[in-house]
This record gives sequence, C-alpha cells and structure tokens, in this order.
Amino acid sequence: MLFAWLQNHSPSVEGIARAGYSHGLRISAQGLDKRFTPAASDLMRSVLEAAIAQVITASHEVDIERLNRFTAVYLSDTRTVTLPTELETVWQGVGGSGNASKAAVKIDTCLELKTGQLHLGLLPGRHSDNRSPVAESVYEPGSLRLQDLGYFNLARMKEQDQRGEYWISRLQPRTQVLTLEGDPIDVPAYLHALSKQGVVRHERTVKVGAAEHLKVRWLIWKLPEEAAARRRAIMLERAQKHGRMPKAESLAWCDWQMLITNVEPEKLIQDDCLLLYGVRWQIELMFKLWKTHGRLGYSHSEKPQRILCELYAKLLGVLVQHWIVLTGLWRRPHRSLVKGCQMIKEQSARLAHCIDDFDVLVELLKELADRFEQGCSLNSRKKKPNTSQQLEAGGVFF
Repeated sequence: MLFAWLQNHSPSVEGIARAGYSHGLRISAQGLDKRFTPAASDLMRSVLEAAIAQVITASHEVDIERLNRFTAVYLSDTRTVTLPTELETVWQGVGGSGNASKAAVKIDTCLELKTGQLHLGLLPGRHSDNRSPVAESVYEPGSLRLQDLGYFNLARMKEQDQRGEYWISRLQPRTQVLTLEGDPIDVPAYLHALSKQGVVRHERTVKVGAAEHLKVRWLIWKLPEEAAARRRAIMLERAQKHGRMPKAESLAWCDWQMLITNVEPEKLIQDDCLLLYGVRWQIELMFKLWKTHGRLGYSHSEKPQRILCELYAKLLGVLVQHWIVLTGLWRRPHRSLVKGCQMIKEQSARLAHCIDDFDVLVELLKELADRFEQGCSLNSRKKKPNTSQQLEAGGVFF
C-alpha cells in the first residue's frame, strides 16, 4: 500500500496489485478490492500511528544564524481532509448545514525547522485547532513558536512566556491593547494617527488581554497597497460566504501587519521578527506538496474504506519521504523539497525492493544523499528572494 501510492499518486486497483507483486503478493485486482474493509483500515491506521510515534531528526541541523539564536523553531498548523459521510463514526466532521462535511480528519502538524523533526497527529475534523495536542505542547526554554491565529490564546501564551518559551504571533483583531500603565488603547484610532503621520514602521511595548495583561512588543508595519488590497479581497469573500459585510474597522486592519512577541529586541530586531514570522509559509508549502505531489485528500474511488486506507497510506508515504529527506537533504539551507520528493518518487521502486534489507537500504540512502547534492537546490531569485535567501541576507519582503 505504501509503495503503490509512493510510486504513483493515483494508482488503479490493478496498479496496487502490481506493486504488491514486488513483495511476493499474488492477488487479483478484484481480490484486493474486496480486502478494503474496516479491518484493513484499522490495520493501516495502527501502522501509521506506530510511524508517527517515531522521533526522526536530521543528523546535522540547518546552519542559519537567525535560527541558531533559538534552541528550536517550531511551525504549527492543521489541515482537514473531508471523508465520505459513511465514515462519520470513525472521524466525525463539523456537520451542520451547507457544505460542511459530516466526516473529516484533521492533521495536527508541527515542523521543527532546525532538525526537520515532523510531528503528525490525527484528530476528528470537528476538533478545535486551539485545543489540539500541538497547541498544548510544552517545548524547551529558548525555543521559538511561529504561531497562526488558530493557536492564539493569551492565557496559554503567558504560561509559555513564564516557562522561557518564545513566540511570534499575529495580533488577533479586537484583542484589548493597553499601555504599560493599564490604560486601553483605541487601536483603529492609533493606526489612523500613524497613517496620518506617514509612519510605515512602529514598535511599542504594551500589554494585551483584558484579563491577562501580557507584556509584549507590539510590532506594526504599513503594508504596500497591493498586499493590503489582497487582504481586503479575502476578507470580503469570506464575509460574503456567510451573508454579511465586514466592518470598516476590520477592513482598516488590512492595511497593517501587526505582530506581538515576547522575544527581546536584543535577540531579534523588528524586521527580523517579521522575517521569521514569514517563515511560517514553509508549513503551507509542505501542505501544498502533500496535496499536489502526494494527492493527499484525493481519491478516484467512491468506496469509503478504500478511501480511508488510501488516506493512511498517503500519510505514511509523507512520513517516509520526509525521513529520507532528513538523511541527506535537510541540512542544505537552499533545499527544494519538491525536487527532493520527485527524486525519492523516481527511486521508490528501488526503495520498495530493499526495505527489508537494512544494509542495502543504507547504501541506497547514501546514494540518494549524493543525488540530493546534484539537483535538489532552489533556484536563486533576485526580484523576490526565496525564504532561505531572506533568512541569510535579512530584510523585509512583503
């Protein structure tokens, strides 16, 4: 199952049966199709969970100075895969009216940027991001979390701060912002005043949260008009889907990028904070890689149990691919995961043949590490530098 989908992201039942032939499996396509049962999906899930429990890291950390200022750098996010309604008792979705699925699985994901350690967790689709195991996890002092608004929780962020963990987060709209003396700040009026003064970059130490009074650095940048227009268009589209219009105050926020952080200015200047927060995009690119190259969430079948087996097999493939990347590609700052995964897919038949022979597998992994050196680097860009170029050179790019 693993190598059938690793070699071909959308194989027919006949293709899966042919892949099994390499492992001594002699079965017809019809016979295999009958074996996509609840027992089969339970087995696939147990294998996936055993793989998820493994802790695999690169032998050499990525050597980028801005990342080295922290013991670890964690990116967290979730992705939801909808499933046939018949699977509601296995993975409960949101349900309700409209297009909300009654069956869905949420992939709770955390990527550590320096060592490449990848953590996956499976949750019911209706589970809140803000209460996921990744959101509630405890990391080592000196580590940095780059958090999306889905994980915004001031009480938890205060606990993280007290443990010595760092974080950079966008400011949740309508969050209470106060002066250090405890006086409320009218954020829209404050931003309007900055705009009238022609201020495009601003920093101030404030407290946030009506109850928490968490002391933070409040970092503000005026966005280029093109970037602000994109934000307003997205906000309008989302509001119209729910039959309403966004408030003028919310639209005004689209003109600004506002972050809060507990990282000291001596460790990260204002522009470095924005630059590092932009690194969050790497987890989005990873999800895109899984979706477009691994076809995660897609199936040509209409049979619920086969769809579920396929999901587990593809997630297992995602993990195996990532582990192979860690053996020889991760330490390269300018790596291309797309090119690396393409190379792994090209060699997947050889991997399938040696998976049970440790010595031969090690030799193949060494060969893949050499192959990674030759053709798996990002192309350097002058006009819009990629993330690794930005991290090495510094500077703010919107």
